[in-house]
Parts: sequence; structure tokens; C-alpha cells
Amino acid sequence: MSGAGDPIANGGDPQVESFFAVPIARVSLPGYEALCDELSRLFLERAGQGETYRHQKRIDTMHGDLFESRFDLFRWPDPPIRELAAACHEALARLVRRLNDYSEEELAGLRFSYHAWFHVTRKFGYQGQHNHPNASWSGIFCVDPGDEVPQRPDSGLVRFHDPRTHIDMYSDAGNRSLQLPWSIGSCDWRHRRGQLVMFPSYLRHEIYPYVGERPRIVVAFNCWIHRAGQVRHASGEVIE
Repeated sequence: MSGAGDPIANGGDPQVESFFAVPIARVSLPGYEALCDELSRLFLERAGQGETYRHQKRIDTMHGDLFESRFDLFRWPDPPIRELAAACHEALARLVRRLNDYSEEELAGLRFSYHAWFHVTRKFGYQGQHNHPNASWSGIFCVDPGDEVPQRPDSGLVRFHDPRTHIDMYSDAGNRSLQLPWSIGSCDWRHRRGQLVMFPSYLRHEIYPYVGERPRIVVAFNCWIHRAGQVRHASGEVIE
């Protein structure tokens, strides 16, 4: 039964709220030009050393000329990597605090753990659709987006896929043109030099074939977060 405060009963527009939203955040790191130059030189040098810095297992979604480093990148002692790791952590911590409405004290009680690696993608390299299990947040920092190819605007493009199961089960004029944040379908993301994008690790995404000549270089990370004093289920270890 409609009441006096019902907007429809009073001739107003329906009140619309957003649920099941997926946060994708982006930020340009300060001083990124010099940092990206240093990282480019370092990563190309390390990738050129063959198996020394390569991840031991080639992931089955990786195709073509794509080098993936070991996953301990954020623990390397090189100054530009230490700077990048600190900047990525600061950005993610701010995001986690904002989205969870944590106080400074609550944030200080969290412990962040990371896997991080770099990719060097050369012509025709790409990565199929995947997500990042066993983590809550993932990020990609663009060191060098590579060449722009006007006739191939999808070169090296990152495509995020809508995680809502069966969202596309039926389409007609009633939902075909929904605008953000209610739109249906994928989200195409073009990397920019010095920009970090962060997203929930469950979000499936893929990287389109890169067709430029200059190497495309990015750093990716996964993060899992626990509270200090929490007991690890597998080992019984108390997190300090």
C-alpha cells in the first residue's frame, strides 16, 4: 500500500540505489616519469638474462612473446622497485581504508602481503581471460604502454568482464542502453604510463594481443590482508 512518503504515489521519480558494485580505482604515481625510465631499463635487463628472473611455471593463459618474472618482485632490493612497492602499498592502503570505512587505528592493525611481478610483452604477445585467486586486491602499474597503433586501437588493451552471472541472459530496449554504474558488459582499459589501476582479485580480465614494436612493460601484484593477531588456518601461526 502506498503511503504519504511514497515518491511514486506523489508523482515523483523512483528512488534508485546501486548494489553489487565493482570498484576499479586508478591513480597516477607522483614522479612517475623518472621512476618509469629506471624500471624500464631494469626490467629489460633482467628479462634479457633468460631463466634467472623468469617465473618457474608458464601460466597457461600466456601466449606469444611475453616474459613474466618471479613473484617476489616487491622484495627485490633495487631502489626503483622499493619506491614502486611503497607507492603501490600506500595507494592500496588508502583504497582499502576508504572502501571499508576503517579508522586510522583499524588500518594500522592490518597486515598486507604481496605477490608482485613484471611483464615484458613484445609483438603478438597476449594473455587470455583469468582472475587472481587467493587474494582480495590486485593491481597493474604501467611502466611503458608500448606503441600506439592507430589501425589497431585494441592493441594491448585490458578488458574487464562483468562478474554478475547471467547478467546478459536477456537484452532488449529496457536494459540495452543502461548507463554507469548500471551498464551491462565489459570495461575496456587502456594503460597510461605511470598509472596504477586497482581492482578486486575476483574480477576476470584479459589482455588483447599487443602489435607494437616497443616492448610493453607493466608490473602486477596480488594482495591478501589479515588483522594482526589473526591465526592462520593452515599453520596455526599467529600474525604479528
